[in-house]
This record gives sequence, C-alpha cells and structure tokens, in this order.
Amino acid sequence: MPGCRPATAELPRPAHCPILTRAPGRFLARSAPERDSRERSMTREAGQAPRVRNRRYEIWRTADVAEPDRYAYFREAVCEAFMDLTPEHDRSGPFDAEVESVPLAEGAVNRVRGTPHHVRRTPAQIRRTAEQCFFLNIQLKSECVIEQTGRAVRLAPGQVALFGSDQPFRIFHPEGRDMSVASFWLPRRQVEESFPGGRIPGIRRVSDHPFLGPLIASAARTLNRGARAIDTADGSLMLESLIRLAAQAGSGSRDPGIAPETLHPVLLAAVLEHVESRLHEPALSVGGVAAHFGISKRYVHKLFERTGNSFSRHVLQCRLERTAADLAAPEYARSPIAEIAYRNGFSDLSYFNRRFRAHFQATPREVRRNRRR
Repeated sequence: MPGCRPATAELPRPAHCPILTRAPGRFLARSAPERDSRERSMTREAGQAPRVRNRRYEIWRTADVAEPDRYAYFREAVCEAFMDLTPEHDRSGPFDAEVESVPLAEGAVNRVRGTPHHVRRTPAQIRRTAEQCFFLNIQLKSECVIEQTGRAVRLAPGQVALFGSDQPFRIFHPEGRDMSVASFWLPRRQVEESFPGGRIPGIRRVSDHPFLGPLIASAARTLNRGARAIDTADGSLMLESLIRLAAQAGSGSRDPGIAPETLHPVLLAAVLEHVESRLHEPALSVGGVAAHFGISKRYVHKLFERTGNSFSRHVLQCRLERTAADLAAPEYARSPIAEIAYRNGFSDLSYFNRRFRAHFQATPREVRRNRRR
C-alpha cells in the first residue's frame, strides 16, 4: 500500500508538557523555555484552550537520553503522544521505554512498550484539555488493570478496552515483566455518534462481546501493525469500522446490529489474520475459514474480491513468500528445502517446485544461493 500521507488534523498539546525536539540521529528532551512558559500562562489567564500541534509520526526512545533523565523524558513523550497524563514509576530500578505515535485518519495509534509503570489522569488535567477523545487500548504484552468511575477492567494480551478521556482514570502495569500496549486515539464526536441511541457507558472490555469482540481485537491488531503503511482512505475506512464495532460492543447489546458495509473491512482483516496464522496447515481451506467465522464460503470469496486475489491464490502467494524468506534465513541454512516447504503448508513437493519457479522465475535452490550473497 502507499505510504502514509501527512495528516492535517490537529491534537492538543498539554499545557504543562515541555517541548520535545529532534536532533539528527536522535531525540532530545529539553525543558520549555521561559517564553513558552509565559505564553502558556497568558493563554490560561485569557481562558483560551491550549495551543494544538500538528499530528505527525514520532518516536521517543529513553535509550537516547542519559540514564538520570530517562523517566522525565518518558513522561514528556507520553504527554506529546497522548494528552495531559501523569505516568508514575517507583524509580527503584532502571527505566527503559519507547513511545511511538502514528497518525491514522482523524486519530492516531500510540504504542508504548518497556518498563512497567502506572498512568494517571486527574480532574485538573481533564479541565486543562482542549479536546477530549476515547482510547481503545489493546494489550500486547504483560497485563494491565484500568480503573475508571468505580469500575476496574483487567486486560490480558489480545484483550481490548474502550474508555473516555473526560473521566479520571488510572492504569496499572504489574512489575516483573516488560509491558506493551497499542492505544488508539479516537475522535470523541465520532465515537459518541456511533453509540446506539447516543447512550455513552463507562469503560468496557469490548473484546468480550461474543460476536464483535474477536473482530475488534483482530482489526486493532491489523491496524496497529499496518498503521504506517496504510493509505489515508483505507485507514479512515478501517478506523471508522473499528469505532462502530467498539461502540456497539461497548453499549452492552448482544445483537451485532452492524451494517454489512461496516463489517466488511474488519471481517476481511480478521480473515487475513486468521489465514496468516494458519499458513503452515496443509488443510487450510475456504470451508475451514468460513466455519471459523460462522459465514458462508461464498461470503469468504466475496471478501477476497476486495483484495484483487482469490482465496487460493492469496494462500499460495503467502506460502511462497514465507518459504523464500526461510530459504534465505541463516537459522535455516542447514534445513533441507523440502522440510522448509512442508513447514510452510506445502504437502506436495512437485507442486511446490512448479509454483515456486513460476512465481520467482528461479528454483528454490537458486533463490537460496542468490539471497545469501
């Protein structure tokens, strides 16, 4: 897909957060200069909303700054990527983390990984924020507990929660192992308009919905992985579908109540993810995929029409690409070609050799030799 085009939407920069600047080859943290402090004070006295910043791709690595400054730098990065929040850390040991912000249609996906910590949002911070949003968090590694409005939601890897920024909350990541989370910054208006009847509930673990939950989790994983590569139109469509699914699931209704045009993008993403995870299975078939998702084989074929490929051709191309990658991988240097082919879902070596040569215009042995040079 074409690369991301710069987004023109803007997000608020928390009034109290210092500015982060980038120098060639690394990111540097610097304290806000006095003129910036005076500017923010004048803004608050005048009753104006905090100034906003352009949304763009950014990444902050604590490894790029001196050890004593790492946690302070991380706190500033969280403010820049999300909004006015307060990360907390017991400071009893070393701290190492990375924050990455990727523009996505009118929102963004913000990734945080590294040393466990806590995050707090207070009423004062809410009052200072010019634009509220919803967060859709998918836990990728370790676990967390999110507390908001007297309710606690625990997220294990793969689970997803939806909650608003207009109510105080706390997020706890347990000590003991590094954490990783992808948090989607969703425009508040768009989420509110998607709730059935306009009723906005509190925090919900939307991945628990019996039908929509697996689709939400799959769409969130797919968007998180492909956020930098997806073009604006596709990103907008996927994000809108994800928002509608999450709002429907968050409403507590057991009825899917989702129009087919909303389901198509996320269902396709879920099917592609399912297929990718089972390429090693020779018995992977349209019928098996249809049964897994509770849809007809005809509907599976209809979903793949959107990719410009048939189901069988997509599976074949993915298996061939995986096999070629394995042939060039140092860890498989001593593995027989037949073993690599079988491991990637081919059960007929003669068929594999024909298809491989037709696809790459070279034999597996030639590809292995050429890619190692």
